[in-house]
Amino acid sequence: MKTTFRQQSLITAFLMTFSIMVYCINEANSQTIQASPENKYPQDFAETYQASCQFNAVTKGLSQEQSKILCDCTLNQFQSKYTLEKFQKLLKESKKEKTSEDLIEVGEICAEKLIN
Repeated sequence: MKTTFRQQSLITAFLMTFSIMVYCINEANSQTIQASPENKYPQDFAETYQASCQFNAVTKGLSQEQSKILCDCTLNQFQSKYTLEKFQKLLKESKKEKTSEDLIEVGEICAEKLIN
């Protein structure tokens, strides 16, 4: 799938949240956190993710409303696909290597929803 400049900007904004999320992951690893069967992440983790995601999206040119839509979408996608443990693992791996295709896919899905 060919991505447009706007989609690339949205994906970049989404991926930039990972630098802040690494901090959250390190904090979460110091505690035992289990996801519920619905993969609902702990409230403090979700709130930190949302704040970081929205901040980065706004700095990339999205409005507050657009950034909320994008970040709600990505969080919901992650919660529907991955346990917290698996999501944290993907985030850690993305800091060591090239960003995971799984993470990019979620970014693309949500960017398309925002554009359409």
